[in-house]
Amino acid sequence: MLLVRDLLRGRPAPLLLASEWSVRDAARFLRDRGIGGAPVAERGRLVGFCGERDLVAVLADGRDPLLTRVADVMTREVITCSPEDTIADCEARLLRRRCRHLPVVDGGRILGCLSLRDFLQSDLREREAEVEQLAAYIRGAGA
Repeated sequence: MLLVRDLLRGRPAPLLLASEWSVRDAARFLRDRGIGGAPVAERGRLVGFCGERDLVAVLADGRDPLLTRVADVMTREVITCSPEDTIADCEARLLRRRCRHLPVVDGGRILGCLSLRDFLQSDLREREAEVEQLAAYIRGAGA
């Protein structure tokens, strides 16, 4: 059974937003890294999550992205997972809450952030490995 820690292996340090940044700075940060959202940290602790939808709401509401802080628009009730959670549990959690990102937290420390895409790619790799094993078995049985 694949665990979250297996998906984190070999990944760089997590990309984090600061709550005091302007929405414009956060939007540039996300754009420049090609990501749709990131955990928000204060003194290394998770305090929220800010994604594309949070940033778009600023514009839709006519607020100034230079004057609006990340802390003003971020989602504060963030669902998280631990490195020991299973991939299946995390996928179910994301689907239940209808969100796409899941910060990985251990002992209050942010270890990373996984997206629904990460989980789906993991599932795909697992299925491909199963198909290859079955194909090898069938090839072996025919000999």
